[in-house]
Amino acid sequence: MSLRRFFAYSIAVHTLIIIAVIFSIPAIKEKRMGEEFFTRLVSPDEFFTQIPLIPAKAGPRSAPHALSKSVTPAPIVEGNKKVLSTPHLLSPPTYSGQGIEERPESKGAVQKPEKLGPPTREKLFDRSIIGDLAKREVEKEEKAKKENTFTFDTKGYKFLIYNKKLKERIESIWIYPPDAAARGIYGELVIKFTIKKNGRLGAVELIRTSGHKNLDDAAIKALRDGEPYWPLPDEWGMEAYAIEGHFLYTIYGYYIR
Repeated sequence: MSLRRFFAYSIAVHTLIIIAVIFSIPAIKEKRMGEEFFTRLVSPDEFFTQIPLIPAKAGPRSAPHALSKSVTPAPIVEGNKKVLSTPHLLSPPTYSGQGIEERPESKGAVQKPEKLGPPTREKLFDRSIIGDLAKREVEKEEKAKKENTFTFDTKGYKFLIYNKKLKERIESIWIYPPDAAARGIYGELVIKFTIKKNGRLGAVELIRTSGHKNLDDAAIKALRDGEPYWPLPDEWGMEAYAIEGHFLYTIYGYYIR
């Protein structure tokens, strides 16, 4: 082999080597990239088992039928192509029923009226009722007292003589207060007093005042100074005799009516 032919072969071989090296560099990079993005076909179930899902938060009870959200999975690289896997619908979260109170259906249900219990103590002892009863009792007592109370003008025959003597006795002791007479003070008052069976004076009560204390005191003093009075007659059948006396002071004098 000649030297010229040797150099020609050498140049051709080196040229082929250089070309091979140049074309082999992208393949190596692509191979290395392929190693970093290792690809293979996987099923949707296997894909979701590898990717942890964020648990969905339970929504409010008032909206249990919320629309399900679709989750688009990440693309799967297959060679130089990207393949989208089939989207998988997430079902809405289910509730176990704990803490949720089920209300019975009210359709067709008839509510029974509540039974009235026995009257309470407040109703039995109502203030208005107690007040009415007390008022009636007071009126009843006043009526009974009024029926058993007489005046000096009583027309009953058995009381005429006794009342006349009693009236004269009181008027004989009764004195018009000099200071009131000098100043022209006058008035009238009503006194209720009781004479016991033995003629002694019982209770004395000022029913209506004259408006002047000295006039009232003078009339009451006359009643107290007049005892003892005459005992009550046995035929009356009374243990006490109650009288309402009307005492009058006038510019012309004073008397009992």
